Amino acid sequence: MINRARYAVGVWPSLWPSEPHMSHRILIDLSLKRVVAGQDRVQKQWRTMNSVDFDYMQQIIGESFQDVFDDLHEYGLDLVDEPPPWAREGMPGRADRIKGNA
Repeated sequence: MINRARYAVGVWPSLWPSEPHMSHRILIDLSLKRVVAGQDRVQKQWRTMNSVDFDYMQQIIGESFQDVFDDLHEYGLDLVDEPPPWAREGMPGRADRIKGNA
């Protein structure tokens, strides 16, 4: 049976050498091959990524991790049918990036 999940979700270690203790959780729309939601873990709390960091995360995936779509589990991503609740919160314009969100 083929899994036709719409999204991949997971937590990645910091992309920034100046913030080694930060981590990121991301939601990728598999049909678009784009990050549609993201949060940073700062001071033991998840916070919505600002738009600059969000765009940088998409750029990093596009330039350095293109093979992420070949083996999602190798990159710590799990397949899900629906976005997790955190992905629908906070960032202006996020609802437009997440399919099926009215």
